[in-house]
Amino acid sequence: MGNRPGRDWKPAAAVLVVVAALIAVPALLAAAVPTRETTVPADTEITLTAAGEAPDTIGFAGVAGWSRRPTGDRTTAVLDAPGDRVLLVTVVNGVTDPDAALSWRRKVLELQTFPVVFDGGTISTAHGFTGATCRGQDRAGVCAIVVDRNLVVSLMLSGDAAAADLSPIVHSLRVLP
Repeated sequence: MGNRPGRDWKPAAAVLVVVAALIAVPALLAAAVPTRETTVPADTEITLTAAGEAPDTIGFAGVAGWSRRPTGDRTTAVLDAPGDRVLLVTVVNGVTDPDAALSWRRKVLELQTFPVVFDGGTISTAHGFTGATCRGQDRAGVCAIVVDRNLVVSLMLSGDAAAADLSPIVHSLRVLP
């Protein structure tokens, strides 16, 4: 009584097929579409902009031949460096307390990458950036967090022997008009 043998499975199967398609199709498309990395030409300056008070844009170089990943974020650049290493550069606007900005960006950098600790090093560039150097706490990588006026920039290069490659990038940083 009230049983409809053989008919209840059809709507359930249709729902199952639709749900499977909603899950599988985007996953298959994402796997099939290659990452649109672009090789950075020699003498290229990469610019990043953090909306807010002027100045709001920085530029850096020293990454010729590296592959830049698209981020969709004007404040961040991600590049694949030789030797399976990754460079992450982020600019933030609105700095009023440089020491607090260094501490805060270190914490954010940990969330973006892996735990890092200040290593006692300081850095000062010819273009006016000053700040601190850091390193991965339990993973290979080096970083620098530097401030100039109202901008703070964090740079992280993962991998062994990364310090030699990060230093020229940090020293190329400049605030753009």
